Amino acid sequence: MSELKFQTVTGEKSRTYFFPGGPLRIESVVKLCVRDSGTHRIETADGKKYIVASGWSAIEIEADAWSF
Repeated sequence: MSELKFQTVTGEKSRTYFFPGGPLRIESVVKLCVRDSGTHRIETADGKKYIVASGWSAIEIEADAWSF
């Protein structure tokens, strides 16, 4: 497996991934790694870590401005 390269995310209140089976909401994202497969690895401000598989149809980001 290649090295994971995380980017710092600033200003996101939440992001919601929309899947055919329903939405997944993640709050306070501070780090994001997007893999070539489309999978997202996410770390939140409280240290939780998520792996979000590709296959979502949209992402809603609640923020005052675009991050990165």
